[in-house]
Amino acid sequence: MQEVDFLLINPWIYDFSAHDFWLRPYGLLKLAGRLRAKGYKVYYLDLLDPFHPELPKVPKRNLYGTGHFYKETIPKPDFFRDVPRRFFRYGLPYSTFLKEVGNLQFKAVMLTCTMTYWYPGLFALIDFFAQKFPEKPLYIGGIYAKLCPDHLKNFIHLNYPWLNWEIVTEDVDSFVEKLRAHFEPSENPHFPPYPAFDLHRKIPYVVIMTSQGCPFSCPYCASRKLYPRFEQFPPEEIIEEITFWHVKYGVTDFAFYDDALLVNFERHLGIILEGLLAKGYKLRFHTPNALHARLINEERAKFLKRAGFTTIRLGLERVERRIDQKLTLEEFEEAVSALYSAGFSAENLGAYVLFGLPEEDFEGIKRTLYYSDRLKIPPYLAEFSPIPGTPLFDLAKETSRYPIEEEPLCHNKSVFPALKNPDWEKIHELKNLARVIRKNLKG
Repeated sequence: MQEVDFLLINPWIYDFSAHDFWLRPYGLLKLAGRLRAKGYKVYYLDLLDPFHPELPKVPKRNLYGTGHFYKETIPKPDFFRDVPRRFFRYGLPYSTFLKEVGNLQFKAVMLTCTMTYWYPGLFALIDFFAQKFPEKPLYIGGIYAKLCPDHLKNFIHLNYPWLNWEIVTEDVDSFVEKLRAHFEPSENPHFPPYPAFDLHRKIPYVVIMTSQGCPFSCPYCASRKLYPRFEQFPPEEIIEEITFWHVKYGVTDFAFYDDALLVNFERHLGIILEGLLAKGYKLRFHTPNALHARLINEERAKFLKRAGFTTIRLGLERVERRIDQKLTLEEFEEAVSALYSAGFSAENLGAYVLFGLPEEDFEGIKRTLYYSDRLKIPPYLAEFSPIPGTPLFDLAKETSRYPIEEEPLCHNKSVFPALKNPDWEKIHELKNLARVIRKNLKG
């Protein structure tokens, strides 16, 4: 039996699709790192772990650390009877989870949940701990808990009134200080305070955040709601963090989670990249979150290429019915031209096309895909998910066939929740068109 101070768990995902596109529970890993730095002994259980030795089938891995999760088919929620797709639970088999937890003694449990519509994985864990370990406190954080607190509270109050639990709303350092008032550390501090990626069985990549929040106010994004203030962290600290993972663990792939990575380039990212280049490291950088094309010129594009940027996604959104003014098509075209001139290829680049807005114009989406094709930048359909607290959420409430205000499950992007009557044949046609264009552009 292994004794630890805290058990931290990344839940299963219940969804139509899920992919490890540099997907890590950054907040939970950041908490784990801070706790260890204060002398707490933590056990991190990643229920999405694609490298667990007891998986019935080894998930396929792709370039630069990305890949698939193990999955099992499960019944589709009743809400989604009209959706012509299968539903899955992604992650470890339940029996493996029971074996892992059965070997532990712990003082409290830390849980997270990323997407609002991924809460069933969290609820399954809450039910388990409420029944099997009712005396253990539960601390629940993540985007779902912050954006849908009433939904979470109602579930627990209705089903587990005896449970000792709370939603974590403060920043990680304040939360750790609160814990110190109730729990005594069992070890001496002996780890750096970085997010604890070393607690994974393998480290195919590391996620980096050089900033928090975003200075822009896109009507579909909750960044401002989650982080009211835009803050960029000292470049020297980021250089030290990347150096640590590269030198100690041999990590070469780093994915930026920033919402506004290129803002204040010369005073921020430029300094970080220059510092890493001066050390002579050969690194690869990836931007699963879209970069702002307006902030890319020929000089910066060449700098990004020289620094090792390998995967770049740009936010195109759409050519028609544009929903904000942070980018013109001329600026987008100039950015694409600059990136190609700097030596990037179609393999490196991609443009997110926002798909599934209320009263969606399918022909307009098709024209956007052809526009992307003409620019020779592979298009990726970014299916719209209505996020509570954003302007487009209020608009989606008027057009959705689901009760999205009461049921976060209905925020799922795969069901096109903002559409009254989805034309699944046209949706499939557009997805296939995007795939064909990507394949042709990449050769």
